[in-house]
Amino acid sequence: MNEAQHQSLLGAIAISSGLAGLGNITPQQRSDAFASLEQFKTYPGRMAACVDMIGSNSLQISGVVNTPLDVTVSGKLFALSVIQEFLKVGYNNLSESDRGQLRSSIVAAARQLAIPMGVPSIKMNDSTRILAVKIAALLADLALREFPQRWQTFVSDLFSPFSNGGIWCEAGADAGGNTIGVKICLECLKLITEDCTDSDYNARISTTRRNDILLGLNEMSTQILPSLFELLSKQFGDVGTAKTTLQAMHQYLASNGRSVAQLTPDEQAHYKEKIDRRDAAGGIVADVLGTLEKFCQSMPLDWMFKVENGIDFVAALLHLLREDVANIQVLSVSCLQQLSMRKLDQNQWFRLVASIPPALFEASNAAAQRANERGFLPNSIEMLVEQLEFHRSLSKMGSTLVSAHLAHITSDKDISSGRGAKFDAVLNYLRFLSEMMSHPSGVICGAQINTWVGL
Repeated sequence: MNEAQHQSLLGAIAISSGLAGLGNITPQQRSDAFASLEQFKTYPGRMAACVDMIGSNSLQISGVVNTPLDVTVSGKLFALSVIQEFLKVGYNNLSESDRGQLRSSIVAAARQLAIPMGVPSIKMNDSTRILAVKIAALLADLALREFPQRWQTFVSDLFSPFSNGGIWCEAGADAGGNTIGVKICLECLKLITEDCTDSDYNARISTTRRNDILLGLNEMSTQILPSLFELLSKQFGDVGTAKTTLQAMHQYLASNGRSVAQLTPDEQAHYKEKIDRRDAAGGIVADVLGTLEKFCQSMPLDWMFKVENGIDFVAALLHLLREDVANIQVLSVSCLQQLSMRKLDQNQWFRLVASIPPALFEASNAAAQRANERGFLPNSIEMLVEQLEFHRSLSKMGSTLVSAHLAHITSDKDISSGRGAKFDAVLNYLRFLSEMMSHPSGVICGAQINTWVGL
């Protein structure tokens, strides 16, 4: 494809995307642009052209009065969609060498997107996030075909820090522009887990391929899980730090008889920066929990329950029940809900039963503190409405943990005889469930009907 054809393609992409700066576009021009793009999808050299596009730092055409018009995002999204379609129909016909080059090109595009910035923005650019999700889908598609036999470097290509040739963020990186590689990795991992563990959702993958991929992931879990736990710890710590700073600012304003609306321009900028940092870090924690939910649903239980080298995901999930930023507490309950529906052994089940009530006590104290800061009573209607989703998911998870494992209660001699530490822990847990029954919402009470009938 020569330069004139390249510019014509970018022009068609710009028109079909409705980019501003092109002047008045007639219906005929729009129709011609769509026709050109459809024709390009059958062009023999389309893959080489698309690889060039996703590897370019910038894609531009001339707009009105020769003004440069940036079509980088639209161009790369189109190129990625063409490549994704090619994977379905033409990938199997490629040679081993061509497959390797295509994988390397897509990984290089991901690395280009994940390049650390000198002065990173706190907020992740929306267009960058969209590109990241599209690239993640492509990487997942390739992994489903090649990992682990023909793509043995998959984990190191993605989960190594950028400075070591991967696309994962550097240790200690703040949320925002420098964690876009994390977004790609988490989304990719979530898609792979979803496709390999839900045969009803995706019937195009054979059982043999599923088993190969899951075995490969299990072997590489020692490289994946520590990175996830370190990221989760760092970003949750940043959420807490930002909230502490904001609370100190509110106390300072209150002591001086001022409100947030009376901040000076410099104070407003600092205040907004802390809010953005809190929300950005909370968003990363939410992304990690979204991936962990898939792990809790289908991957080996040791991934979550094993405590090794300071890594304890169950303890982390319980600790996160107190945090309301970015819906973190609800996502944590979703992870625990997936675990409660698995076939847990008695030790795993008892650990959750013994640990959840104390964790909820801490969560209740945190909610009471938030209510006090806002001038509400802990059990006021305002706070109950705000926490309705959390309480509803909590009631469902709590009852599932019991109803799905009644045999652990009936078969344990200490629990059946009403004595010992296990009996005390189960009693405390059932007391927590009964307290949930006093909630004014009938939905929350109704989630426990089957549990109490079973008991």
